[in-house]
Amino acid sequence: MTTGGHPCEPVGNQALDGVAVVLSSGTHAVQGNAPGSCDTAEPTEPERQERDMGTLTLANMPLPVRDAVARRTGLVLAMRPTTTGHNSPLSVRLDTVAGTLFVKGLPDASPGRVATQRREFRISRHLQGLGPRARWQIRTDGWHLVAFDHIDNARHADYWPGSADLTAVVGLLRAVTRLRVPEDVELRRAEQRLAAYGTAAQLRHVAGDALLHTDLNPGNVLVTEDGTARLVDWGWATLGAPWLDAAAWGIWLVAFGHTPAAAHAWAARVPAYQAAAPAARHAYAVMAAAMWEDIVETSDVSWALHLRDAAAAWAAATASESN
Repeated sequence: MTTGGHPCEPVGNQALDGVAVVLSSGTHAVQGNAPGSCDTAEPTEPERQERDMGTLTLANMPLPVRDAVARRTGLVLAMRPTTTGHNSPLSVRLDTVAGTLFVKGLPDASPGRVATQRREFRISRHLQGLGPRARWQIRTDGWHLVAFDHIDNARHADYWPGSADLTAVVGLLRAVTRLRVPEDVELRRAEQRLAAYGTAAQLRHVAGDALLHTDLNPGNVLVTEDGTARLVDWGWATLGAPWLDAAAWGIWLVAFGHTPAAAHAWAARVPAYQAAAPAARHAYAVMAAAMWEDIVETSDVSWALHLRDAAAAWAAATASESN
């Protein structure tokens, strides 16, 4: 395992790259590159296609890309655009003679975004069934594509109070804390990602060597017919304290109508969160609230208001717990 990451990858209050807000409990609704990211050049032709056409299919891809995919898939029986992976201009389900794949792709002229997608691919080889298995990646003719096993008959998790999915998510988060950190993947650390929002003392509370997903929005949690929850989109995987995913999930639960006390009770079913010091949980909550406040001030997406309010309520609740 190595640390660092691509120099153009945004961190801290720049952690918006069209897909996720790292350690803020995440979203998938932000479009465009982060303010201050390295992608300041004129758009390339693939990027113009992305801007002008929205989600593409393989039929829109250059011939070398289509040929490279065909060499890996064999006969394609059906192809459908998907709403999953909607930060990617290419996002399709492929039914092939060998099985069903989820394929997404980005113009390779966006180094930060490609680095994130490559990280997701590499992490997915080590998930031990907690997420889709990575199959192949292609980089050719201006595009970077990755393919994963498609999770069939699955739906996004329901975070509302009373949902049966909450127990499944608890089981998933417990299992994630037991994952080994891959040695072949570059990962940033939680204290790096939150550096703009906390003091040195606060940042020490989130440091650690556990593998974290960091983007627990319900669109990233798929629940299968048997009630099993699985995590997709590991592009913002991070090293940090093992309880951080549960804490980030707590903010999402508040946003979905839980009281902070009820959300805390659900998060506390994850042993790593239950074992964390109240002062540590409060330190993270304060930084997450500051991050969401910054997101509201620097973006024009309405959903961020709900997460800002949820994070503020979560921080206030953890303050009373830590006293």
